[in-house]
Amino acid sequence: MPHYPEQRYVSRSTVIRREVSLPEEATGVITAKESQRVDIREVIAQGVRPSRHVILDVAQQLGLRRPSDAERFMLVNVGDVVDVQAIAGRSATRGKRVFSPVKGIVIYIGNGQVIIQEMPQIIDLEAGVRGRIAQVIAGKSAVIETTGAQLQGVWGNDRRTIAVLRIEPEAGIESIVQEQLDMKYLGAVVVTKRSLKPLTMSVMEEQGIAGIIAPSMDYSLVEMALKTNGAILLTEGFGNTRMSRPVLNLLTEFEGQQVTLDAYQPRNWDTRRPEIIVNTTTPKGGENPSRPNIMLTLRSGMNVRITREPYTGQTARVIDLPKNPILLDNGLRVPSAQVELAGGEIVYVPLANLEVLGR
Repeated sequence: MPHYPEQRYVSRSTVIRREVSLPEEATGVITAKESQRVDIREVIAQGVRPSRHVILDVAQQLGLRRPSDAERFMLVNVGDVVDVQAIAGRSATRGKRVFSPVKGIVIYIGNGQVIIQEMPQIIDLEAGVRGRIAQVIAGKSAVIETTGAQLQGVWGNDRRTIAVLRIEPEAGIESIVQEQLDMKYLGAVVVTKRSLKPLTMSVMEEQGIAGIIAPSMDYSLVEMALKTNGAILLTEGFGNTRMSRPVLNLLTEFEGQQVTLDAYQPRNWDTRRPEIIVNTTTPKGGENPSRPNIMLTLRSGMNVRITREPYTGQTARVIDLPKNPILLDNGLRVPSAQVELAGGEIVYVPLANLEVLGR
C-alpha cells in the first residue's frame, strides 16, 4: 500500500499558490481583481476588526455607597474620545481616580458604570508575494499564484514581515549589540544557525531586527517568543537541533534579497505551515518551476527529514520500503523505511516519523 508522507517544501523554484485572507472576525473588501498583477507591498484587501466594549464599574472603584453618586465624579461625557486617561474622580490629576485601559469612545454613562467602545482596528492586507491574482473570494480572501523559492518551517510566533534577508555575523546575533554602527541588520530578517536563546530575542527587540529564522529553541521559550514583536520561525522544531544543510544552503543563497517571512503558528488539523517565500524571476538552470504534488508517495531514493527521536531533525535518503512491519528497538512492530543518514549510518525509521523535503 502506498504511503503519502507529510511534505515540507524546501525548493529553489516552484509554483506557489497563497491564499491571503482577512481575519475571520473582520469585515471588509478584497480590492484586487482576478488576473491582476500585484507586487509584494501592494494592498489587496481592506477591512475592520470589530471593537470590544470595556465596562468600568466607577462606583465600586471609587468606593461609593450608591451607584448614582458616580455621576458627580465623571470627568468625561458620552461621545468623548478617550485614551489611557482618568475618566472619573475628584480631580483628573490627583487622588483616587478611575482610568480607561483603552483608547476608545464613551458610549454609556449610568448606574455607576461607564462603557467604552475600543477604537476598531483598520486592516490593510498586503499581497506578500509578487504574482497574479488567480481567484477572489468576495469579502474574505484572494489567491495569488507566483513562482519563486519556498522554504517551509515547523513553528512560528504568528507574526509576518517583509524585509531583506541577512545571515548572522560570525559571532552570532547576540554580537549585533556591539555593532552599533552596522545598520545592515536594522529592519532585516536574520538567519541564525544557533538555537534561539532569551538573549537572542532581547537583541532582536533592542536592535530593531524584523525577524529571525532559527533552527530550534527550548519549548520553555514559547511564551516569550509569542510576546516578541518581530517574526520568529523555527526550521527544525523544539530542543537544540541544528539547521539542516539543505535549508541553510538555500537561505544563504538568497542573502540580500527581499523575502516574505510568514511565521504562522500552526493549529491542530491545519495544513498551513510557517514559511519563507522569495520571488525569483529566472528559475535555476532555465528550468520551468514545478508544481507541488499533493499526491506524492514515498519511494526509494527520496530525501526525507526525520521528525521524531532518536534522529529528530536529521535528513536521510530512503533506501528501501519493506512490505512488512519492522520490529524496532523499542519493541514495536510498525511500517518503516530503511534510510541512510547523512553520516552514512543505515537505520529503520517508522513511516509516520518521515516527511519529504519537497523540491
